[in-house]
Amino acid sequence: MKYGTLFAIAILGLAVMFSGCVQSPQSTDDTEKGTIKFGLPPWPGVTVKSNVVKVILEEQGYNVELNQLDAGITYAKLADGDLDVSLAGWLPTTHEEYWTQYGNQLEMVHVNVGKTALGLAVPTYTYEAGIQSITDLNGNEELFDGKIIGIEPGAGIMSNTEKAIDSYSLSGYELQSSSTPAMMAELARAINEDENIVVTVWEPHSVFFKFDIKMLDDPEKVYGDGDKVYTIARTDFKDDYPEVYEFFQKFEVDPSVQSEWIYKYSDEGMDPEEVAEEWVANNPELVANWTSHMN
Repeated sequence: MKYGTLFAIAILGLAVMFSGCVQSPQSTDDTEKGTIKFGLPPWPGVTVKSNVVKVILEEQGYNVELNQLDAGITYAKLADGDLDVSLAGWLPTTHEEYWTQYGNQLEMVHVNVGKTALGLAVPTYTYEAGIQSITDLNGNEELFDGKIIGIEPGAGIMSNTEKAIDSYSLSGYELQSSSTPAMMAELARAINEDENIVVTVWEPHSVFFKFDIKMLDDPEKVYGDGDKVYTIARTDFKDDYPEVYEFFQKFEVDPSVQSEWIYKYSDEGMDPEEVAEEWVANNPELVANWTSHMN
């Protein structure tokens, strides 16, 4: 009797252990809907914007993975299926080169920022002194030490600026690649010392809130008439994540909203996820509209 009782207890214990093992994955499946892999160039605007979407989608039960990569690598990995989506498709001009190369393997899901501008800018005092167009840079190389201060080498605006150097015959200038924070720091230093400087810039961006600068006219339209920012996805993303795809068909923000995100992140030093959480908490109606089909 003693051995029989011990045997029964042992069998019962094994059954409980086995039951726990088979039930835990099921509970995980109920709470996790999959992992969405984002590619984002190291720019303040798309960094915060991607975190905003991360906060929203994680509230809906998805895992979100943010991968900071140069723009060209982001497009390549989207095309290869290594990434799912990017919120940084500046088209038709800035990322024309990447879209030409990879566009047949990608999809423009929706515009997430409807109005942008990009090109070259100078301090307002330089602009008022007569440098008001890219053509005015010719013959004034000494004013700028023959330098155009750029950002990350993989950014589309850098390719556009190389084209501008050719189109406007700016052979006396060298485009210097750096990073967005480094460009901002160099611009701040120049303005503090009342020096002339020409930089690559785009809008929305906190640079227009922080500094008194002017965009140079672009009569050759090398930088286009202003891009829209698209949500770009791999071609089969819609089939794998239909409700997230529908979310992206709704997700769009005003340029002023993104500029505010950039300012809080870049200039006030807030963590991008903190900026995102604060904004999502303060805009429940808009978030509810984007996610109404997911509830």
